[in-house]
Amino acid sequence: MRTVLPRCVTFGLLLCASIGLATAAPVPAGVTDEQLKERALQLNELTTTKAMDEKLVEVGKQKDVAKRLVKIAEKMHKDAKGNDKPFKFNAAIVLGKAAQNVKEYSIADTFYSFSVDNALKLQSGSKLALAYSSLLDLKWDQKEYAEVEALAMKMLESDIPGKEMDGAKSLGIERMIQAKALRGDTDEALRIVNNLMALDKNGWYALTLKGFVQRQARKYDDAIETYNEVLARVAKDEKLDEKIKKNVTLNTRYLLTGVYVDNNKVEKAAELLQGLIKDEPDSATYYNDLGFIWADNDMKLEESEKLIRKALELDEKARKKLLEEGKIDKTTADQANAAYLDSLGWVLYKNKKYKEAKKNLMEAVKDDDEGAHLEIWDHLADTHVALGETKEAVDIWLKALKFEDVSKRDAERRKKITEKLNKARAELKKKEAK
Repeated sequence: MRTVLPRCVTFGLLLCASIGLATAAPVPAGVTDEQLKERALQLNELTTTKAMDEKLVEVGKQKDVAKRLVKIAEKMHKDAKGNDKPFKFNAAIVLGKAAQNVKEYSIADTFYSFSVDNALKLQSGSKLALAYSSLLDLKWDQKEYAEVEALAMKMLESDIPGKEMDGAKSLGIERMIQAKALRGDTDEALRIVNNLMALDKNGWYALTLKGFVQRQARKYDDAIETYNEVLARVAKDEKLDEKIKKNVTLNTRYLLTGVYVDNNKVEKAAELLQGLIKDEPDSATYYNDLGFIWADNDMKLEESEKLIRKALELDEKARKKLLEEGKIDKTTADQANAAYLDSLGWVLYKNKKYKEAKKNLMEAVKDDDEGAHLEIWDHLADTHVALGETKEAVDIWLKALKFEDVSKRDAERRKKITEKLNKARAELKKKEAK
C-alpha cells in the first residue's frame, strides 16, 4: 500500500489552490503558435474563480497542447519589457496551474511568482492568498520541503488582512509542520503542533497534524492513539457541519489503516478497510487497499484478487462517467489506474500466475506519472525473475533505483532492491562464465 502525501489541505477545510487542471479551451492538434498566443491572451477575460475552473477543466484532456501553450505564454511574459506584462492576475494563475499539471514546473514558478508580486502591489488579500497557496502547492508537489518552510514563513509574516489570508496562513502552518516532519525535524514539528493544541485544547484539527508528525517519526502507537482521539473529538463536535464531519471521519479512518500497516498490524488495517467499504461501497480505493495488503502479506489471496478486480471495475465506471461529462478524453478514460494494475499484478504474482502478472505490471509502468514508482517497478522485476528473465529484471531494478522515494518504506525497499540486484548480477556472471 503506497503512502501518498496530501497535495492540498489534509481535510479540505482550509484554503487550497484548487483550480483544477489544464488551461484554455480545447484546440485542434494542428493549431498554430499564433492561435495559441491568442488563446493565452483570452485568459485575461476571466474574472471569476468559476470561469477559471471551467477553462482549466476544458483543456485538461490535451496535455500536448497545454505544454505548447504554457511555453508560448512564458516566452510572451519574458519578452515583455518592464512592467508591461501581457497577462493579468487570473490569467497568470491559470497558466501556472496548467504548467504545473503538465510538469513544466519552472514555468509554473514563473507565473505564480508573478502573481504573488502582482497581489502584493494591489495589496489584495484574496489574490495574495490564492497566489501564495498556488506557489506553496507547487513546492509541495516537487517535494521541495525546505522551500515549503521558507514560503510558509513569508505567508505568516504578511500583514495584509482578510479572511482569505487567514485561511492561507493556516495552510502555511500545516504545510510547514508537515515539511519539517518529512525533513526529519519531528521534534520541532511536534513543538509547533503542541503550541497549536494549547490554543484549542478540545479541538481536533491540530491533533490530525500531530498524528502525521508521529507517523513520520515512526511513533506508530502514538499516532494510532492520536488519530483515534481525533475520531472521538469529531464525533462529539456538535458545531461541525455534518458533511465535513463525515469527510473528516472517513479520512481519519483511512489514515489509520496506513499507520496500522506501517506498524505491522495488518488485521487491524483490514478491519478498518472492511468498515470503510461497508460505508462507502463505491470507493475503489478501499477495495484496492484491502486486497493489496492481504496479498502483500500472503493472506486470503483469492479474496484479494476479487477485491482488486472490483476496484478496477469501479475505477473504469468512474472514468466512463467523466468521459460522458466531457471532463476527460477517451485516451484518459481508457487508462486504468496504475496503482490498481500493480495490485492486480502483485496478487497474480503471489498466486504464481507470472505471465498474467507481468502483463498487468507492464501496463502499470506505462503510466509516466502514477506508474513511476519504486514499488511497482520492483514488483515487475520480481516477476521477471520468476519467469527466468534475470537480465530484464536487472534492467528494471536499475531504472527503479532512479525514482525518488515517496515514503520511508521506499528507503527500506531501496536497500532490498540493491541486494536483489547484486544477487541477480552475480547469477548472470556465472551464466556468462560457463
